[in-house]
Amino acid sequence: MAPKLLVAAFAAEDRSHVDNAIRNGVDVRILDCFEDTHAQVQSWYKHRCIHVPAHRLSVKGAVQQERFDMAVIREGNHDFVRTALLAQTLRDAKVEEVVVLSCDHSKIPIYRRCGAHQVIVSENPLDFWAQFDLVSMSHVSA
Repeated sequence: MAPKLLVAAFAAEDRSHVDNAIRNGVDVRILDCFEDTHAQVQSWYKHRCIHVPAHRLSVKGAVQQERFDMAVIREGNHDFVRTALLAQTLRDAKVEEVVVLSCDHSKIPIYRRCGAHQVIVSENPLDFWAQFDLVSMSHVSA
């Protein structure tokens, strides 16, 4: 059975990696809860979106119903608090593996305390996804 992956936040340059996961049979859903990215996410992944308001209980309820094996949150140019709150909410929603992709080593303890199971740190988006692919392979059944 294919792993079920939630992409909770990502940048435009990550789109090819998300598309690649879909081509490889991963059941990918995109969390669409931020108005600043709504139009872009809808145009790319209209039928794969989970559209909910950016409120803790709304996100938790929608994600918990889906029973995700894994979630990836790409720390963007937004306040790191958004990433930390997403990690906490997804863990509370019982996502088995919450992975945060960050550019800053100093934020590892914050994300871990907030619920991230793993934090991958790299300045280069290609490195993020190469490391994430290694993490995600542990969820693919033989």
